Amino acid sequence: MARFARFAPVASGGRSLPPPSSPKRRLPSLGSLMLIGMGVGAALGALLGERAAAGAFLGDLFIRLLMLAGVPLLFLNLVGAIGVARPAGRLSALTLWVGGWFGLTTLAGSLTGLASVALFRPGEGLEGLLPAGGAEAEAGAAALPGAVEFLTDLVPESVFGAFVEGRIFSVVALALLLGGAVRALEAGPRAEVLRFVDAGNALFRRLISGVLWFGPIGTAALVAASVGEYGAALFEPLGRYVVAVGAGHLAILSTYCLTLRLLARWNPFHFFRRAAIAWTTAVATSGSLATLPASLKAGERLGLPRSVYSFTLPLGAQLNKDGSGAVLCGVVLFAAQAFGEPLSLGQLATVVALGTLLTVALPGVVNGGIVAETFMLGSFGFPPGLVLLLAGVYRLVDISMTVVNISGDLVATAVITERMGEAEGGGAAVAD
Repeated sequence: MARFARFAPVASGGRSLPPPSSPKRRLPSLGSLMLIGMGVGAALGALLGERAAAGAFLGDLFIRLLMLAGVPLLFLNLVGAIGVARPAGRLSALTLWVGGWFGLTTLAGSLTGLASVALFRPGEGLEGLLPAGGAEAEAGAAALPGAVEFLTDLVPESVFGAFVEGRIFSVVALALLLGGAVRALEAGPRAEVLRFVDAGNALFRRLISGVLWFGPIGTAALVAASVGEYGAALFEPLGRYVVAVGAGHLAILSTYCLTLRLLARWNPFHFFRRAAIAWTTAVATSGSLATLPASLKAGERLGLPRSVYSFTLPLGAQLNKDGSGAVLCGVVLFAAQAFGEPLSLGQLATVVALGTLLTVALPGVVNGGIVAETFMLGSFGFPPGLVLLLAGVYRLVDISMTVVNISGDLVATAVITERMGEAEGGGAAVAD
């Protein structure tokens, strides 16, 4: 392990690590409240019938609030992620390994999510059972962008037009351009800009955290309207969606086990047993950042070099989300099945590209994946209100998604430790 001593320990970008979650809660978690809201909405829909549609406007209001607060947060997160100062030269080799591995596994996770939803086809059961109320008025045929249209719309005609029109592709493109420009600035101006971006991020994170607490009400309202109009038939495709996502995550975890055996010379059973503090915390909190202290402890218990895991794990908690990539790409295919809109290869490539970018820019708040799902559906012409049906089962999806996310960070650390050790002239003795 001494050969890794040249890598200076890096904490979390100068920020203190988030404290472990308190075991005592006065209220259920937000994800649990979403699930409860779905149950309450189903009961109200069964009781009130079509009269329950009168409350569907609450779901529309929630979606509007999400877009209002979420688009600026997405923009600022991307600008900040790209515009950070360059890493020190002594970290360049480790940074290249980490960046390359994170990019490869996130891409693989996104493709796995698409494959799983394509196999189970849960969206087909929602044909004719689409969200009621204002979301239904938006439905129609989903206008999916083609390759040429996508490239043309990628560059916004004006800075403010991209935000006013809610064109997520254009907002992402603008963030990438500005983030690159920030990196090119001198150290002084770059620090000033990044301080402004960090302050904006903190402001909109706080706003989106408050907005998400309205989610259980919006979910209950939309589910009540949908059940009142269509009955309980919509729960069967939602159940298949949860199974499809779980199967995709299980496939990713199986790939991790194979990767550990072949590339890091670890017994997967021993590895995950020693890392139990991380994945059990992930199940309890359903948050990658909330699990970070436990992940760091797991890195220590695994005997991985502190100089490596103190860099890869905090970075991975924000940037490496294989499970999230699977969900974000899978949800678009789920919507395409529900609306009977087949996706071309070019459109699928666009889905994967945007989904991968959004895993980097996911808001660092509880249930931030709901915000990203809203962006994904809206970007491809699907009614964002569909997210509220999925929000009811999001807690079930979020558990496996977070376990995959944090497991991917630990597996990446083990593989990078072993591979870089061999590159230096000898394998790292981290086997069984």
